[in-house]
Amino acid sequence: MMQWYIPITILPGISLLILSTSNFLIDINREIKDLKSQGEAYEQIIQMKLRQLIRLSWVISCLYITVLCLTLAGLIASIEKMGIHVERLAVIFLVSGISVLMVAIIILIIFAIRGVKIRQAHLKI
Repeated sequence: MMQWYIPITILPGISLLILSTSNFLIDINREIKDLKSQGEAYEQIIQMKLRQLIRLSWVISCLYITVLCLTLAGLIASIEKMGIHVERLAVIFLVSGISVLMVAIIILIIFAIRGVKIRQAHLKI
């Protein structure tokens, strides 16, 4: 029997990931705007940063889906306390949420590794 608060306890950590990802999105948007104002010399870097924005958009979407799944898992598990047997559904949402979270974290790892390469290319120009 899954306790209702188990999936809910993960939400603050995911919220921090959403916040940091949002900050990355804002910073990259600002960097692209600055690079565009400097002319065509940075076109390749701008394209690389646009791909970063796409990755971060996928990450933030995955994180929102994770929040939805974990919230539903907690809600369904609390309903079970009332005598309705839906534990399997709660576990499905929990596992789905954690799976989507892992996908988001893998994309963030790729983002971080490629971010270093982009920064190196930018500093070489």
